[in-house]
Amino acid sequence: MLTLIIGLITSYLGSITPSMLNITAIKLRLENGKKNAIQFAFGVAFIVIFQAYIGLYILTILNQYPSILDQLQIVIVIVFAALSIFFYLKSRKDRQEDLAIDTPKKIKNGFLIGVSLSSINMFAIPFFCGVGAMLNLYDWFLLEPISMLAFSLGSSIGAFFILYHYILLAEKIRPRLQSYTQHFNMALAVLTGFLALFTFFKLL
Repeated sequence: MLTLIIGLITSYLGSITPSMLNITAIKLRLENGKKNAIQFAFGVAFIVIFQAYIGLYILTILNQYPSILDQLQIVIVIVFAALSIFFYLKSRKDRQEDLAIDTPKKIKNGFLIGVSLSSINMFAIPFFCGVGAMLNLYDWFLLEPISMLAFSLGSSIGAFFILYHYILLAEKIRPRLQSYTQHFNMALAVLTGFLALFTFFKLL
């Protein structure tokens, strides 16, 4: 139960900032109604179960072969540097145009939209892998099948709750969404740039 709660909290906090999924939930709520938006949240949460478990499973493999981690550091530097540039350019772009994510005006079932968009979320698996590594380092989480399943279920619940709160606050959030997203992307650019430099100097 404790592992499930930890998964819920980390997933909720990890998804609290504006993202493709959160913005889409808001747009579905405003343009297609609360029912479709909640169906969308269930679709996202369903996929998160598998993404979290896959991330933890990858972590168990990395723990068995520590030498792989050393070889991956060079790749990590390149990835973080590329992400830093991407988020910086995205932040500048957000200043010049309105934030918008196109969604169909008439949707019969938001669940399939949630499944589709959540499946192409490339940050989910690395996120859960990283969170699992941090928790395991401090002995808050054990890489065992039951614990991994409980964490995955908790992460799914956390993902649903954050989307549900975005849906409930859709009317209040939308006017400020442009500013929030711009600052968030700039913060990510700084963070990933710092991580790239830190890993690079560590290699040296």
